[in-house]
Amino acid sequence: MATSATTSKQCFICKKEKSNLYPCGGCSENFCFPDLSKHRQEHVVELEKIVTECDTFQQSISEQQQDLNHRPLIQQVNKWERDSIMKIKQTAEDCRQRLIKSTDDNIIEIEKELNQLSSRLRKMRYDEDFNEIHLNNLRMLLKELEKELDQPRNVSILEEPTSFINKISISG
Repeated sequence: MATSATTSKQCFICKKEKSNLYPCGGCSENFCFPDLSKHRQEHVVELEKIVTECDTFQQSISEQQQDLNHRPLIQQVNKWERDSIMKIKQTAEDCRQRLIKSTDDNIIEIEKELNQLSSRLRKMRYDEDFNEIHLNNLRMLLKELEKELDQPRNVSILEEPTSFINKISISG
């Protein structure tokens, strides 16, 4: 760092004219002896900061080796997974709520039709006015109502081929 004394020049730190100045091999500035010591101490402090950063980095490497969840890319995949699951759960909940509303409305309509069918059945039984054609029609109507309860006409679940969750992959 310090080499030899030079002729009268100005110290880089104190700006005083000194006959004995020492050049720094790193920054090429000239310093008087007391300021050269200060300048050197700044380097020592900076070196200690780098040593501390190196130790911290070494600790980070150790943590990543011991626990995969400390690895930033693993954390990124974990976040993607959580976000994707939340999107799926929210979409499923939205669909459930819409289905509940639609199927509740459908059940009300089916109950109305079933009540009408029941009334017709009671009247036919009371009047004893029916034949095979009537029975077949009534059976078909009841089957249609049962089918409508399981699979309403105005409601269906569509799976769209476009993905709302971004697929991830690993390159490299």
